[in-house]
Amino acid sequence: MADNAVPTVSIVITCFNYERYIALSVGSALAQSIAPTEIIVVNDGSTDGSAGVLASFGAQITVIDQANAGQIAATNRGYAASSGDIVMFLDADDILETGAVQAVIEAWTPDCVKVQFELEVINGAGELLGRRFCNYVEPYGPEQVRSEFKRFGTYVWPVMTGNAFARRFLQGVMPLTVKMAPDGILNTVAPLYGSIQVVPQALARYRLHQANQNYHGTTSNAIGVRFAKQVNLRVSEVNVLRQHAAALGVQLPEGNLLDHDMTFINYRLMALKLGEPYEESAGDSPGRLWRAGIVALRKRPLPSHLKLFHMLWLTALRWSPRSAARALIQLRFQRAELLQPWRRRWATLTGLGRAAETGPGRNS
Repeated sequence: MADNAVPTVSIVITCFNYERYIALSVGSALAQSIAPTEIIVVNDGSTDGSAGVLASFGAQITVIDQANAGQIAATNRGYAASSGDIVMFLDADDILETGAVQAVIEAWTPDCVKVQFELEVINGAGELLGRRFCNYVEPYGPEQVRSEFKRFGTYVWPVMTGNAFARRFLQGVMPLTVKMAPDGILNTVAPLYGSIQVVPQALARYRLHQANQNYHGTTSNAIGVRFAKQVNLRVSEVNVLRQHAAALGVQLPEGNLLDHDMTFINYRLMALKLGEPYEESAGDSPGRLWRAGIVALRKRPLPSHLKLFHMLWLTALRWSPRSAARALIQLRFQRAELLQPWRRRWATLTGLGRAAETGPGRNS
């Protein structure tokens, strides 16, 4: 692609048993103000009615049917079939805003490896939860990404739907060989290969529901198991990052990179308090993780009230007995469910209703 040429865009959607949502997802891709070059949907062995829904779109999309092989295989298959200069991977339960492709093209620069953007969080019914992901606390762009990555070996990035990747970057890292979470590894290594542009507006809606939100469970250690799995996955991603950095001759910060990441300081501390082991947990203790969290907070440009919240949270976890820690963790991670009845009443009173499911992508 010439530097002054308008880049072409492929949208790749992977689907497994998302009959309820796939029409909304595909519809949002078709409703773009600037049409993508192609929309490719990989039906990963769905056993519900997803195939029939996809067939109803006819020649507007390309459908690839395969036996169930998992998200990584489906992502690899969709990418291999794509041709765009930019590839956007859209989860089958998420929705693009109508201006998403246009905003990505306008933000694109010849040296960038990806554009990332904000996401509005919705629930299974499409109701807005009043949250954004990533919800930056200050202006965030290529310089901030470079600075954070140089200091900490990480930066703030959204889940898969909130990214648009350069094909020239993907050609060097695809096909993926990780077992799960393709967004994790792609986002983790991206800064090694070029600049990252950031669009501060929400260009898509990220759906949280029972099928993709795993902090729930009736067993006492269900939440702890989830946190431990997330930590194990992140450890493997950091190992891959170190391999890529070594191959490119890039120096990463010394020490445990997870000690620079508040999310994974939290996950490790919560897993420890719930009695769930994880990779490298032998070297951790509540006291050590509390200290790592305080140091990380001092280095991060967060507003004072957020720093205070995190400090209080870490301190409460550090000194709470396991039963109290479990109650605190469940309250924090189930707050959306607890608050949703009040949000519904407020939406009814204000006439906002369930705006998310009648926005772009509604397949009427």
